[in-house]
Amino acid sequence: MSTPAIVAFADLDDTLFQTLRKLPGIDPHMLTPATVNTRGEAHSFCTPAQAELLRLLDCGGVTVIPVTGRDLAAMARVTLPFLSWRIVDHGLTMVAPGGEIDAAWAEQVRERLHDLQDALTAATAHLEAHAARLGCRLTRHHAHDLPFMTVLKHPEAQAEALEELQLRWEAFLTDQGLESLKIIANANNVSVLPRSLGKAEAVQHLRQHHFADAVLTLGLGDSLSDLAFMSACDFAITPPRGQLLRAVNAANLPQR
Repeated sequence: MSTPAIVAFADLDDTLFQTLRKLPGIDPHMLTPATVNTRGEAHSFCTPAQAELLRLLDCGGVTVIPVTGRDLAAMARVTLPFLSWRIVDHGLTMVAPGGEIDAAWAEQVRERLHDLQDALTAATAHLEAHAARLGCRLTRHHAHDLPFMTVLKHPEAQAEALEELQLRWEAFLTDQGLESLKIIANANNVSVLPRSLGKAEAVQHLRQHHFADAVLTLGLGDSLSDLAFMSACDFAITPPRGQLLRAVNAANLPQR
């Protein structure tokens, strides 16, 4: 199989599709189902613009590679036809086109995660009592049989509670000198995970080892946490109402 000329590394949720909650007022008949829930019911949808973007990429012979925080089970509920590599678990797991886990990458990840276990455990323990006080839930996520991320959620996505806990987490990492970890936040959750082991490193690995001859790479994402892997590509594409562009518009930086 020859190496594709163009590769698009694409975040999924809120970039290529989203839930109906984030599409107020739109006619459901105009939407394309993109995922199902655990009961097999349609859950997330592509807008006409998102569906057309995917069609154009397909017509142009572009290989689209998902780069997602979804785990293997959640990725299996995506109904869009991704036929090449898939990057899941925030970059910690790579799935080959045939469906097998990239064992060499998994071993690299496992070795690096071993060194982060004490830091991840300390960061999680620090927030447990504060999270319980504010009605939030902490969930540890695993990759290759090792914890790699703790996710904080509020059942009603209460912004004030999430912000308070995010600031406590960030202060703890700074005070303890835990530079190996980082905090990422989206609309309804805050997570702590490795700083230098994630989506960007996985994209760079695939570019180097499997798509070295690609003439053009595109990075698609909506969140600030996507910026690193998007920057590892030749061009970046982001939706106008995503977290990334909102942050840029609010920055009010001087033009130079």
